[in-house]
Amino acid sequence: MSDSVKHKIASFVLFNVLWLSAVAGREQYIWLTLALVVAQVGYSLWVAKIKLRLILQLLAVGLLLEAIATGLGTIDFTGGLFPLWLALLWIGFAAMAPVALDWLTEKPTIAALAGAISGPFSYWVGIGLGAGESGSVLQLVVTYAIVWALFMLFFCRAFKARQDERLIL
Repeated sequence: MSDSVKHKIASFVLFNVLWLSAVAGREQYIWLTLALVVAQVGYSLWVAKIKLRLILQLLAVGLLLEAIATGLGTIDFTGGLFPLWLALLWIGFAAMAPVALDWLTEKPTIAALAGAISGPFSYWVGIGLGAGESGSVLQLVVTYAIVWALFMLFFCRAFKARQDERLIL
C-alpha cells in the first residue's frame, strides 16, 4: 500500500472519529474534539504536506455555507446558533478533505454528487444523535444537498489551483 493511500485512510478514519466526538459528544466531549482537530490539522500540515492556506480557504467557504443554511432555518443546532463543536467539525473537515478526498478533484461532477448525498445524510444522522433539530426533513435534505454540492465544487477548484501553484513554484 502506497504512502498516499495510507495518508488517505488515516485522515479519513481520524475525521470520522472526530465527527463522532463532535456530533455525539458535543459540549461534553469538546476537549476530545479539540484534541482530534489538532491531530487532524497537524497530520494534514506536517505528514500529508497540505498548505494551511488551502485548509483556511475550505474552512471559510464551509463556514459561510453553513451560516447561510442555518440562517434559512434549515436546522437548529444543540448548543446554540453556531456551537463550538460545529466550528471544530468544520476545521477538521477542511483539514481532512485535501488529504482523503483529493482523488475527487479531477471528477467535479462525482464530487458534487457525493457531497449532495453524503452531506444531508451526515446532518440527518446528527439529528438522530441529538445534535440538532429540523422542522422539515425535505428542507434539510434539499438545502444541504445544494450546500454540499457547492462546497465540493469549490473544493475541486481550490485544490486544482493549489496543484497549479505547486507546478509554478
